[in-house]
Amino acid sequence: MPSTDAERVVHDFLTRMGPTPADVRQTVDSCLTDDCVWENPGSPVCRGKAEILALLPADFARLEVRFRHTASTADTVLTERVESMFRVDGTPIAQHLKVMAAFEVRAGRISAWRDYYDHTHLISERPDW
Repeated sequence: MPSTDAERVVHDFLTRMGPTPADVRQTVDSCLTDDCVWENPGSPVCRGKAEILALLPADFARLEVRFRHTASTADTVLTERVESMFRVDGTPIAQHLKVMAAFEVRAGRISAWRDYYDHTHLISERPDW
């Protein structure tokens, strides 16, 4: 469970994604700063909510996330997690994806979000943990 305000912001952001594309977009809008920077392996760096929303698949409806570890110092939060992303029709975009990330929180919102994962393994048969 989150133990700091910054950890709560990140936890809330990741666990509120869904169950519809409108909910995903509302979560992005309410949890990220207007100038948030998102870095994602194999994708262009997104600067601002409009670019972040444009990179997300239009039919991305739900994120399921299991946290393995969370660590923070000041306003920086690191997460180790396994996540699965699903389309409106229930088909996976990513499944059992192991992700490390660094989030920077400013004034109660995420201002930087850097995910680290092997983009050649977006779909795995099962999680290793």
